[in-house]
Amino acid sequence: MNHYDAVIIGAGIAGLGVAGLLQGRGLKTVVLEKSKTPGGRSKTYELPGGWKVDTGTHCVDLGKYSACATLLRKLGKEIAWSRNLEGFMFYDGGTWKPMTEYLALSPKEIRKLAEMENWIRQTGDEEIDALDNVSLTKFIEEKVSSPRIAEFVKTVGMVQTTLTEADIISAGEFVAIYRDSLRLSSRNNFPFDNVRMPVGGIATMIGAMAEAYTEWGGALLPGTPVRRVNVKLGGLMEAVTDNETFRAPVAVIAAPIWHMLKVLSMEEMSGFVPEWTVRMRGFERETSASMGFTIGTKAPLFTSPCYLSARRLPDMDLPLQILGHSLFDDTIAPPGHMVAFMGACCTPAQAIDKDFREKTLAAFWELLKKMFPSMEADLLWKHDGFYVGIDGLSRSPGMTGRYRPPVYLPEVPGLYFAGDCYTGRGVGMNAAANSAMICADTILKQFNTTTKTIRKEESQ
Repeated sequence: MNHYDAVIIGAGIAGLGVAGLLQGRGLKTVVLEKSKTPGGRSKTYELPGGWKVDTGTHCVDLGKYSACATLLRKLGKEIAWSRNLEGFMFYDGGTWKPMTEYLALSPKEIRKLAEMENWIRQTGDEEIDALDNVSLTKFIEEKVSSPRIAEFVKTVGMVQTTLTEADIISAGEFVAIYRDSLRLSSRNNFPFDNVRMPVGGIATMIGAMAEAYTEWGGALLPGTPVRRVNVKLGGLMEAVTDNETFRAPVAVIAAPIWHMLKVLSMEEMSGFVPEWTVRMRGFERETSASMGFTIGTKAPLFTSPCYLSARRLPDMDLPLQILGHSLFDDTIAPPGHMVAFMGACCTPAQAIDKDFREKTLAAFWELLKKMFPSMEADLLWKHDGFYVGIDGLSRSPGMTGRYRPPVYLPEVPGLYFAGDCYTGRGVGMNAAANSAMICADTILKQFNTTTKTIRKEESQ
């Protein structure tokens, strides 16, 4: 058996983050990753001809000011960031319109929007905590009187969370994310100008994290799936793989809930934390999903580094998200070419329904051809598909902020969790990075007490 101070299951942003922060403080750690490469749901695939395609959440909200960037700095790494987002374009009546033209706000509505944004900018953490169990629909009813502003708020909430309805979006999460954007923006009329991507794709960020970890002597073991985690109250945790068992006083499950449920016995956990166990089982399918296309074209379909969206696609009743990744980072496609992601947000049930998915993708493609008349003539390759679990646990009422599953269970000393299903705010990868820092800080505060207890038990 292999003995460590901490064993981390999962080499995504959260797993590598926790591992690097612990290893950098002198703990002996090992990261076990089932895939052949680190990254979890955030990876970059290189295609023949100079193309790079990301999976996972493509944008890093707040860019160099983000939780991801903060985590990298704590690991002693800096990366290059792409050019910034310069606007939103909305699909309306068969044409693309800039955000201000689409909203077409009256002078009174402009003042009302400014008042709402000023309120959000000044909102404190306690006020946000109180909104975590409130839906975005309820927030709009109380704070927004204009239908156009309401439509804008719903669209921003959808982009933040990849959830389809304002009823299932947490107002606390919306306000928390929007507040940071407002406070850090250099443009009063566009508070999202710090959205960036790592130059070279998400692999640039993942590679920097993995490099920091291994430079400090950490053991990164890809291609090592964990079959189960054995909880030992007052003793060493065990991570069991096909060939070895790794023992440590600290075990961190840095995997989404639906993977955690496969390696951690809920029957065993129900004896320690029955309410937590019931809750985790209920959360298994509480996530976001999307279906759509990643395409490569020989000429850009559009040229502005904007995010293209629509809260409802015509005749499909699904939200739209389009990102021309190569307009932000020209290293991921051959010169003059384009990589674009075109997704329709949906529910997990819709995504896994084969008949619904096939009909929707066919209708979606026909609609995209109308949106971009040159697309088929310029198309070089296309990958269609769906993804369930884009943003981890849903950012829904009662599932954000203090309601989110904790990184630590006092009833089970030595067992920790990290990732976008656990404590931590932010869009996509920022939630995972935030969770990693919270988890690592918690472990470092408790580690000496935990190890002393274990050593005392073992000596008796």
